[in-house]
Amino acid sequence: MSHSIVNGAVFTRPWVVELMLDLAGYVASANLVDAVAYEPAAGDGAFLVQMAARLITSCRNQQRPFTDCPDAIHAYELDAVSAEIAKRAVIRRLSELDVPSNTAKLLANTWVKTGNYLLEVGEQFTQGAIFAQGNTDYVIGNPPYIRLEDIPEQENVLYRNLFATMKGRADIYIAFYELALRQLKPGGVCSFICADRWMYNQYGEELRRFITSEYSVETVIEMHHAEAFATSVSAYPAITIIRRQPQGSAVVASANPGLDGIDIPALAQTIERIRSNGDKVIHMRGVRATRTEGWFNGNEPWPCTSPERLLLLKQLERNFPLLESDETGSRIGIGVATGADAIYLTHDHDIVESDRLLPIALTDDITTGVLRWSRHYLINPWDENGLVDLAKYPKLRAYYETHRPLLYKRHVAQRMERTWYRTIDRVDPALLHKHKLYIPDIKNTIHVVLDPGTTYPHHNLYYVTSEQWDLEILGALLMSNVGRFFVECYGVRMRGGYLRMQAQYLRRIRVPRPESINREQAQALTQAFQNRDVAGATHIAYELYGIDDIPE
Repeated sequence: MSHSIVNGAVFTRPWVVELMLDLAGYVASANLVDAVAYEPAAGDGAFLVQMAARLITSCRNQQRPFTDCPDAIHAYELDAVSAEIAKRAVIRRLSELDVPSNTAKLLANTWVKTGNYLLEVGEQFTQGAIFAQGNTDYVIGNPPYIRLEDIPEQENVLYRNLFATMKGRADIYIAFYELALRQLKPGGVCSFICADRWMYNQYGEELRRFITSEYSVETVIEMHHAEAFATSVSAYPAITIIRRQPQGSAVVASANPGLDGIDIPALAQTIERIRSNGDKVIHMRGVRATRTEGWFNGNEPWPCTSPERLLLLKQLERNFPLLESDETGSRIGIGVATGADAIYLTHDHDIVESDRLLPIALTDDITTGVLRWSRHYLINPWDENGLVDLAKYPKLRAYYETHRPLLYKRHVAQRMERTWYRTIDRVDPALLHKHKLYIPDIKNTIHVVLDPGTTYPHHNLYYVTSEQWDLEILGALLMSNVGRFFVECYGVRMRGGYLRMQAQYLRRIRVPRPESINREQAQALTQAFQNRDVAGATHIAYELYGIDDIPE
């Protein structure tokens, strides 16, 4: 692993380590001597020192000799200097526990390995060694935080070949998660503190799918406002406790400043009790927690939100159908991407044959809340049968030929040379005349605008069509605080407070059944939509969803 990954080290505060060990069940009252525990990124020994102390106490509790302990801990550290610091820290702690000096040195030198966890352990998996069957009881630690662009290309390719969940712009910690989980034997547990963006970003899709197919998410503690690390970082961390067993109930908690000094064993016990205490939010000093039955499925995003909001979210998920479903007859899509807007978009209505000009709506056309078409056209190479024959359109052919050098540089053109003049996305001519709602990708709230079937959406616009909904009524529900609540739960706010309105989030919005809306409510929603009245839309939405308010 490169030096850049060493720079990804962020050291964890002792109380966080204590909590994570307790939640994982790595406690002195258990038989830790015959267990196998891994610390994949030991750093200066924050986890390792506490693990060693608990292991020695467990050994004494069982009246076992210390010579039974060498195989109980495997701690990897890439940086030789850090590894040496970790060894010395372990030796000091064992000496404080009255472990003989020679034994302490032997154990520390055996436990701490200077090496690349991802390669040395990961390659054993790919070669069918014992790890492939999972022999590990605990994997506990704080994986390094390294962005894709900071990993040398050769190493990046190597890790992606080894770890199937490293997709897209994945951080190196994705590989740490996959390998840690693959190591676990049935009942084994992974306790990590790590940036939580993988839980709902696209690059975490394969890891989420992998976890929900074979493992149980037991506890997620959002740590954004807690002082979890020795230095201040903007990593948006969360503690995750994931076990190799079928999914049961999960505890979701949110930690606030002021946890340092709390009774950690009591906190861990309370979190475990919540798992069997029903659906309510428990407030403790600096922590709010609740239980949820089951977890999310497949590669669905895992909402990183407060326990109160998660309870409401799960309630709405149980009681209302998805926006895009057979029940509502709705479809969500995104507008056409061209790969060369400067060539495909025009104001000139004489530049090519008239039936090759498609009125196209841009984000700027809907900023006022009403569609005001800017008279942009897409120079359209598609009809209802697919790509048009350029021989039948001399003006279109001449136009594309003029710009062929630039069009041909696009990836889509090089990949499909015979159709070099195509846009990236295919155009569906039938969509033009359909009534639809437009929703721009990046806004601080859901901005919903009606198109009465006069334009085609550009790729920065998502659209909603429906066979059952009056779109003004649906639009009012989407622009209400309830609609925004769903997107806030499933997505993440960008810098500046803006929300991403991606299709994966919009599809998961829950809506009332159209037939459940009475005439008065329908009229009020229609008026609210036409007047851009979010408060009015929210008032009726609360009635339809059966809620009083949305918690913070």
